[in-house]
Amino acid sequence: MKKALSSAAWTGPLFVVLSAVAWSFSGVLSQGLMWNGFTKTGVRGIVASLIFAAFRKSFKVKITFGLVLGALGVALTSLLYMSATLYTSASNAIVLQYSMPAYVILLNLLVFHQKPRLRDIITVVFVMLGVVLCCMEGLRGDKDSMFGNLLGLLSGLTFALVFFASRLPGCDSISYSYFGNVLSIVMAVSLFFDPNVHFVPTETYTSSMIAMDFTKGILLGVSLGLGYLFFSLGIKRTSAVSAAIITNVEPVLNPVWVFVFMGVQPGIFGILGALIVLLTVTLHSIVPHRTK
Repeated sequence: MKKALSSAAWTGPLFVVLSAVAWSFSGVLSQGLMWNGFTKTGVRGIVASLIFAAFRKSFKVKITFGLVLGALGVALTSLLYMSATLYTSASNAIVLQYSMPAYVILLNLLVFHQKPRLRDIITVVFVMLGVVLCCMEGLRGDKDSMFGNLLGLLSGLTFALVFFASRLPGCDSISYSYFGNVLSIVMAVSLFFDPNVHFVPTETYTSSMIAMDFTKGILLGVSLGLGYLFFSLGIKRTSAVSAAIITNVEPVLNPVWVFVFMGVQPGIFGILGALIVLLTVTLHSIVPHRTK
């Protein structure tokens, strides 16, 4: 009986960690892909929707307020983040997006009157410190990046809606994650108007370069779809605040994949930040269950 309870307690956080791992590949996959934010979001939406449809074995959804709110969070977060990386560094965008746990705590307080636990506040502070350290080498604050920083900050708010919606009555996380990606498909029309999308080889843009762009676009969709699928399974067994904290594994892994696939080594601050986030998230997940 104890083993069964222990297994059930770990299932939710484990799926949330897997979602963060899947999402973390977005950074390295978007490197060199100059499509605009609408194009990237639309292509990702097509692929992610097919993954969800195959899992759900259905294209139908039951429209509720919670489903619409969660779906808008999914679609807008993808658009804002992908657009932010075109105007500011990926490090800036991911740091600002992961202000999300603070928004989740604030929304729970305002709507459900749920006061945050002291351990949650302390964990959020340490996690955000670790994320900032992890991405410090890439941070910049020049005027040209201010618009991108604003988009990144807004993506943190919309990302919080994805977690918050899971607590609304009659709301199924799998359904709104699927519907959010379906909404994103509309943006795929940008493929035919984006000057950085090439369908026919030219002297400066070869067929192999075109193939590479579309391969990256499809893999971005796989990363997004699997991430939200794991998230949908995990959020059912994890509180919104805990899930928001655990997903901070994503910005830690972003520079890891850049190092593995592109050879760009993280600095000492990046390594220190990663250790802080991983240790804090692990303790936050373990301590309550050991106490029980």
